[in-house]
Amino acid sequence: MSSYLLRESASSLADEIKKQPGAKRRPLTDRLIESYQRGHKQGKDPASSWVDAWENSLPIVINALVERGLGQVEVLIEYGLPHTNADVDVLLAGVHPGSGEPSYVLVELKQQRTATVHQERSVAVNLGYDEWKLHPVRQVQKYCEYLMQYKAALRGKPERVAGAVLMHNAHDKEVEELFKLPPSDHGRLYTMDRLELFRKLLGARLAPRPGGEAAQALINSPEYEPPKITDVNLDARMGAEECFQLLDEQEVAHQEVHEAVRRVRDGGTKEVIIVRGGPGSGKSAIALELRRTLAREGWDVVHASGAKALTLTLRESYARNAPRGTKTRMKKEATRLFTYFNQLKEREENGCDVVICDEAHRIRRHSTDRYTPREEREDPRLQADEIITAARVPVFLLDDWQSLRPGEVGTAEYLVQRAQALGLKHTLIDLGGMFRAQGSAYFRDWVVRLLGVGTHTPQPWVPDGRMQVQLADTPEEMEDFLKERAFEGASTRIVAGFCWPWSKPDDNGELVPDVTIDGWKRPWNVKPGSAVQGAPAADFWATDPRGVGQIGCVYTAQTFEFDWVGVIIGPDLVWQDDRFHVNRSATHDPELGKSIDQADIERCVRNAYHVLLTRGVMGVVIYAADKDTRDALRGHVVETVKHPLPKPMRKIKKT
Repeated sequence: MSSYLLRESASSLADEIKKQPGAKRRPLTDRLIESYQRGHKQGKDPASSWVDAWENSLPIVINALVERGLGQVEVLIEYGLPHTNADVDVLLAGVHPGSGEPSYVLVELKQQRTATVHQERSVAVNLGYDEWKLHPVRQVQKYCEYLMQYKAALRGKPERVAGAVLMHNAHDKEVEELFKLPPSDHGRLYTMDRLELFRKLLGARLAPRPGGEAAQALINSPEYEPPKITDVNLDARMGAEECFQLLDEQEVAHQEVHEAVRRVRDGGTKEVIIVRGGPGSGKSAIALELRRTLAREGWDVVHASGAKALTLTLRESYARNAPRGTKTRMKKEATRLFTYFNQLKEREENGCDVVICDEAHRIRRHSTDRYTPREEREDPRLQADEIITAARVPVFLLDDWQSLRPGEVGTAEYLVQRAQALGLKHTLIDLGGMFRAQGSAYFRDWVVRLLGVGTHTPQPWVPDGRMQVQLADTPEEMEDFLKERAFEGASTRIVAGFCWPWSKPDDNGELVPDVTIDGWKRPWNVKPGSAVQGAPAADFWATDPRGVGQIGCVYTAQTFEFDWVGVIIGPDLVWQDDRFHVNRSATHDPELGKSIDQADIERCVRNAYHVLLTRGVMGVVIYAADKDTRDALRGHVVETVKHPLPKPMRKIKKT
C-alpha cells in the first residue's frame, strides 16, 4: 500500500495553515513533524529543508486550491513512490473537469531564488546546494513516468497525471536557464511570476468535487513488480520499451554518459565516469538502461563485469528471444557485447564507444592469470588502465564495500586516481536512492552499522514499516519460514558465509550436503565446472527456480535479488564485546588463504556478509551458527520468524 505523511482535503488543511498568534510555526507544520517522527526510527527529526517546505511552500499550494474553489481536492503530503525511498512533495487527487476520470497532479516544492544549469550537463542544476542535482522539471517528469509504470491505476493512462515544479520565491529572470529544458504535461516550471498559470493548471486538471475516491483508488491500486535482470529484453533492436525508470541521481548518471558520448563524438577527449552507490541504489538498472539506450542511438556499447554469473545471465537473456534462424548469431553477438574485465585488454585502443563496467568493485589490480604468457606477467598493465584504454567513454558502477577478494581494488578513489594519472577528465556521481528492501535506506545503513563496515557502530534494528527483518533460532525454522513465503508466490533463497567445504558431486552425481548445522544438512549450489541433473549450473543458481533448496555463496548471489532471503552467518563472523569480529580460521574460501594479511581478510569477510544481507526485496531472515552470536543478535533484532507477518499488498508481475 502506498505511503504518505498526511492526507486531508485542501479546505481542511487551509484551516491549519493560519498561524496562531505567537506560534513559532504553523500548526500544520508541527503536525507534519510529529507524523514524521512517529513513522521514523527512534523519533528521527525531518530534514530542515522538509520543514521549511511545509512551513513556507505548502501553503502556496493549499491556498491556490482554495482560491480556485478546489477545497475538496485531496492532498497527500510526502507521497512515497513504490519500491523506492523517493517521495513526491505533494500529490493532489481529484476528478478531471472534462473527462470525469480520476486526475492527479504531482507538485515538487523548491524554495530557492536562483538556479544554475551545468555547462556540460543539461539535466544537472545547482539550486544552492554543494552538489549538482537533477533538473527539477526532469525530476517531476520522471516521478510521473515512474507512477505510470508501477501503479496499475495509471498504467497506459498518461492523461491522468500532470507534474509541476513550484519555485514561488524566484522570478523568471533568476532561473531562466531552467526553462531551456523542454516542458511537458508531466513537468512544467512555475515561478513567482507564473503563480496565476499554476492556479490555471490546477483548475484545468481538477474539478471542484471531492477527491477522496480518486486518492483511495491510487492508494489501493496494485503495483507492478520492478523488473529483474531476467525480465529485461536486452536487445534494443527488438523495440523494447524502457525497462527501468531512473530517478534523481540515477537519471543524472544516465544523462551524463549520453552527453559525454556526444562531447567525444563532437571532437572532445576521452572521459571517465564513475557512479558510486550502495546495495539497491540502482547501479545495474543504470547499466542496463545505458546499454539499451546507447545501442538504440547507434553507439558501439560493451557491458563488462568481473562476475561470471552476471555476465552469463545477461548473455542468455539477450539471446533468449532471438527470431527463428538467428539464435547462433545472437549468441555470438551476446558474447561480444557482454564480456569480462580481463578480456578488454584484447581490444584496440578506443575499440568501442562506451564500456559499461558493472560491479566495478571487482576490478583486479592486474588481468594476469595462470594462462598469461611469462613475458606479459613481468610488467603487466593495471586492469583499470586496460579498461579505460578500450573505450572512448569508460563508465564504472561500483560500491566501495562490495569487493570480495584480496586482489580486487575497485573503489571510487582508486579509479579517480587512475583517471588523473592518465590525464583524463573524470566525473564522480553518488547515488542516494534505494530501490530494494521496499525502499528502506535505513535498512541499508543498519546493515553497514551491524557489520561494523568502515568505522560504523552497530545499532538495534527498529522496524520502519518497509523492510522486514526476522531472526531464526534454527536453520529448520528459517527454511520453513521461507517455504511459506514461496508458497505465497515470493522468490526465496538461502545464502551463507563461506564456512563449509564445497565438494564436487559424489560418485552418484549428486550434490554433497556440505553445509551442516547440528542435524540440518543442505548442499551448496553446484560447484563451477560440475553438472548435476535437476540442478542449475552455479552461474544460474540465482535465476533458475531449481536453485531453491541449495545454499548459495556470495559469488553466486552478488548482483541478484530475491523477495525473501535467508542468511546463515557462519563461524567466520562472531559477536564479541558488542560488535562482530572476524574469525579467519573458520573460512573455507580458497581466496582467503594463510598468505593473505588480516586486513584483507577483515575487509573481504565483512563485505561478503554486506552483500548477502542486502539481497532481499521484501525481507531477510538471519540465523547465526554461533550460539553467543545468536543470543547477541536478539538484542539487535527483536522480531523472530514465529511472529505473524502483515498481509502484503497485492503485486502484479512484470509483463
